[in-house]
Amino acid sequence: MVGNSNLSHDVFFESAAEERFRLAVESCPSSMVMTDDVGIIVLVNTETERLFGYQRDELIGQKMEMLVPERLRSGYTQRRAALARNPQPVRFGEGWNLFGRRRDGSEFPAEIGLNPIRAREGLFVLAVVIDISERKRMDRLKDEFVSTVSHELRTPLTSIAGSLGLLVGGAAGELPEGALRLIRIAQSNSQRLVRLINDILDVEKIESGQTVFKFRRMDARALVEQAIDANRGYADGFGVRVRFDTAAPACEVYVDADRLAQVLTNLLSNAIKFSPRDNEVVVGIEDRDGTIRITFRDRGPGIPDEFRPRIFEKFAQADATSERKNGGTGLGLSIARQIVLRLGGTIGFEDAPGGGTIFFVELPNWAQIAERASDSGGNSRASRILLCEDDPDVALALRESLQSLGFSIDFAHSPADAITRAQATTYALIVVDLDIPDGGAQLIRSLRERPQIYKTPIIVLCADEASAKASGEVSGLNILDWIKKPVDFDRVSAIIERAGVRNINGQPDVLHVDDDPAVLELVARALGSTAHVASVKSMDDARRALVAQHFDLAILDVAVGADSGLDLLPELRGGDGKPIPVIIFSPHAAGGVVNPQGESTRNKACISLTDLVAAVHDRLRLGSLRTAKETA
Repeated sequence: MVGNSNLSHDVFFESAAEERFRLAVESCPSSMVMTDDVGIIVLVNTETERLFGYQRDELIGQKMEMLVPERLRSGYTQRRAALARNPQPVRFGEGWNLFGRRRDGSEFPAEIGLNPIRAREGLFVLAVVIDISERKRMDRLKDEFVSTVSHELRTPLTSIAGSLGLLVGGAAGELPEGALRLIRIAQSNSQRLVRLINDILDVEKIESGQTVFKFRRMDARALVEQAIDANRGYADGFGVRVRFDTAAPACEVYVDADRLAQVLTNLLSNAIKFSPRDNEVVVGIEDRDGTIRITFRDRGPGIPDEFRPRIFEKFAQADATSERKNGGTGLGLSIARQIVLRLGGTIGFEDAPGGGTIFFVELPNWAQIAERASDSGGNSRASRILLCEDDPDVALALRESLQSLGFSIDFAHSPADAITRAQATTYALIVVDLDIPDGGAQLIRSLRERPQIYKTPIIVLCADEASAKASGEVSGLNILDWIKKPVDFDRVSAIIERAGVRNINGQPDVLHVDDDPAVLELVARALGSTAHVASVKSMDDARRALVAQHFDLAILDVAVGADSGLDLLPELRGGDGKPIPVIIFSPHAAGGVVNPQGESTRNKACISLTDLVAAVHDRLRLGSLRTAKETA
């Protein structure tokens, strides 16, 4: 009786939990689709029916790929395979250019989140799909507005301001004093309107992500000194001195120099503008445990208490009356805040001892950023990839992407560091930014001069692939492939998967050539626990993989598209130059071809994956025994 009571108690709570989960999925305002470990749909909610135009029973039991445009299906398959290898939530949205496909064939832009769920039956994936069509439409309207403001307002106003300036300068001859006074007023106001429009456009571009930030490792002290020199004439007009604190330490930051200069100029001009005549503005730099603080101290009246919460808002001004002494659009501090946030820093203010205000910008010290990015990630037993990249944001994003493929990552932010690491560690792949300081091309050349790195696959990141190839700097250096910046992470994953980048964690390497993606996926999954499988679906991809590494065994389909997989037989050799074992896994006859590999033939339609796995194990075991015998 007690046993039965406990059993019913467990069943009750298990069914109650399942019901709560079902209700949560059903009530979600976003489309939710759950698939099993091979991508078969097992659950959908009502929003999925509405969004895609299918009935529920039309989706259950089908492949998830039916909801993805055909051109994007291979990318989805790669992401799902990566998730199976490294189950953790991932989100694909801005910058991925994803679309969903409705029943009628129409498409819509989408954001997708993939969430792995482990259950007794295995690994399931819950996909959350959000239609972002309205967001895209609003973005287009905003772009049109910005374009209108830029071309229809700024251009004529700039012309008007310039023409009025010529009149004030006497280009049309001497003008009566009364007319000259009116023209000066008109010129001043037109210039103010131009500044306002420029500030509005700056705010819009920064907030919408259209402003391109070119990050570089920079000397903070040099940037501050340049801003001070550029604003000395402005300070002289207000009768204010600017003094740079000579105790400022030498330090480096990772910023867009032009954008940071815009912030420094804004804060410095504000401090000058609100300082009493014959006073000074003091600029300083402090290193606070890895954070660089740049300060601007004025001797002004301070910031009213009621204005402090709004000081970084758009169009905010402490004195908003028409008689205010200090001009401005009220956008300068808002723009400065947006820029500093994009630079990964903070901006603020505090009361200065003895009166006045201290505005400050805090940015991460370059040394701290480099140390954070240099931390190796991933499983210590996994194959390792070396990233030679001086942009920490790109390096960290690439590291996250490559870790999802099962690799561990090391980071080098200089050629010298890259060479030191490559000499001490065996890498499965090296990724080099051609624009790394001191020369990416020279780094690749130096790496190739070292015998232990000569065969290591290298991927090159560059802004202009055509120019880089035309220069001939890296010709003949055995480049696996090229990636254009900004980096397309899907392409990086595809290159690594296609080339079958060498696995150095002790597992045998198997090359599988088949033009059926479903067969490739099933075989890779079946062999995944005992071998590293490079799955390729064309002869060209197979030959690229063979250039990149040596394999212990190959599985071939006789017909690969319009080509014959048997054409690869002469090229299937190990590191010692001897033929490797080959298994013909094909519905087609092998034609009785006999070759040194001594291939065995398995008919796809007649044998199970278990039989194929057994054949692979037998071939690998025989190969190991033969090698051991020859060595003895």
